[in-house]
Amino acid sequence: MDIDSLFKYLKDVKASDLHLRVGNKPFARISGELCEIPDQERVTAEKMERVIDKLLIDEEKKKFRERKNLDMSYSIQGIGRFRVNIYVQRGTVALVARRIEENIFTIDELGLPEVLKTVMKEQRGIILVTGATGNGKSTTVAAMIEHVNSTYKRNVITLEDPIEFLFKDKKSIVSQREIPTDTDSYKTALKYVLRQDPDIIFVGELRDIETVDAALKAAETGHLVISTLHTVNAAQTISRIIDFYSSEQQKQIRYQLSSNIRAVISQRLLPSTVEKKMVVAIEIMRDSPTIKDLILTAEGVKQIPEAIKTGKDVHQMQTFDQAIAELYLQGQITYDTALNAATVKKDIEFIKHGISNDGMSKKDYYKSMLEEDEDDTMNYF
Repeated sequence: MDIDSLFKYLKDVKASDLHLRVGNKPFARISGELCEIPDQERVTAEKMERVIDKLLIDEEKKKFRERKNLDMSYSIQGIGRFRVNIYVQRGTVALVARRIEENIFTIDELGLPEVLKTVMKEQRGIILVTGATGNGKSTTVAAMIEHVNSTYKRNVITLEDPIEFLFKDKKSIVSQREIPTDTDSYKTALKYVLRQDPDIIFVGELRDIETVDAALKAAETGHLVISTLHTVNAAQTISRIIDFYSSEQQKQIRYQLSSNIRAVISQRLLPSTVEKKMVVAIEIMRDSPTIKDLILTAEGVKQIPEAIKTGKDVHQMQTFDQAIAELYLQGQITYDTALNAATVKKDIEFIKHGISNDGMSKKDYYKSMLEEDEDDTMNYF
């Protein structure tokens, strides 16, 4: 079993992930589905040891033995870059590798909403890109940073574990720091990054209260901070951050979030009508006056989905269901995909049949989704 050949296979079939576990044949995730890689034997412990020997340097091997988990990046000339996680399951070594696109796609090429370009004009505050693992957060963040790189004169510093996309300076300067190669931790890097004259700081993930504190401090001192969370929507994102803090601290953190959050961009990948392609459905929450007020209380956070829904025209916000409906009307996803992904399924059912129960056309009914009463508010909790 040659790991480089398996990585080449991922590139050739445009697979997103490679899975290796002792006792199983290698699997690849293609268009969202796990598929057995043909003409491969079962993985043995000895084969996995040879893979580890090839991928890891001595220091990384030592860390893996101590922690039983390791994140790293791996590059092969002519094939590409891969984000690799090595872990232990049932007493044996296992591996998952994510293929990183060599090219950084633009916001337009990815079909992302135009409002992301507007969001990246911000001079200060926090922008969060969220979603479950494997739903394209890194690709979206890279497109947003590349938009700045191509458009504005900014000093961008990224803190990543590990570095994924490699940026080339254009109008901006983009410095990329990898944990733990270039700095010990997010906490350490954030302590010193403010002395490096940044305009924009990308923090790979808000993992703990110390990282959140440092990100808020950077935003409050006039910097734009971009980061990610493994949350599925805007309301859950706000709640997750607040839950990092004790009850005594939560009033203050709500005020800080209300003042500093510029946008929460949550995304899901859905199977496209084009074979072996995925399309992204995006919820966008922006810092409208209503949203700022709602963040200040727990009850208010529960009303965020409705505020997003009604803020589409004025503030360019949208819920997942609005995004899903639009993808379906454009023919980018099937009816079954739209129905399975939607929260309020009757909206998709009405759109399919061309009229609503009031006799409106598809387009008119889709517009009416923005004005439905509170009974149809999406249940995020």
